[in-house]
Amino acid sequence: MFIMHASFEGSKENEDRLIAKCKKTKAENAHAEGILSTEIWRKKHRDRIEYAIVTKWESEENFKAWISREEHVQEHREMQKAKKEGTPQVQLKKTLRSYELADI
Repeated sequence: MFIMHASFEGSKENEDRLIAKCKKTKAENAHAEGILSTEIWRKKHRDRIEYAIVTKWESEENFKAWISREEHVQEHREMQKAKKEGTPQVQLKKTLRSYELADI
């Protein structure tokens, strides 16, 4: 089993954008091969908001196949292009953590 924890933190003014990101991800992986569950967690900070998307997969290979799909890759290409062109970006702190089940 494989867990991916992706945390996105930004200003409270951008909370709607963070919620939209979480909803989009949850909808996209609802029927992904090997997905076991998706949970969205929220943590309120003094002047910031954080959302964590926690997904559980049958295997790391299932997760890699999902993350490598063309729609996801294209989304990142478009973000990089916008950044190079100087398009204003919402400032988010992204933290990724992954875990494998320890059979102890």
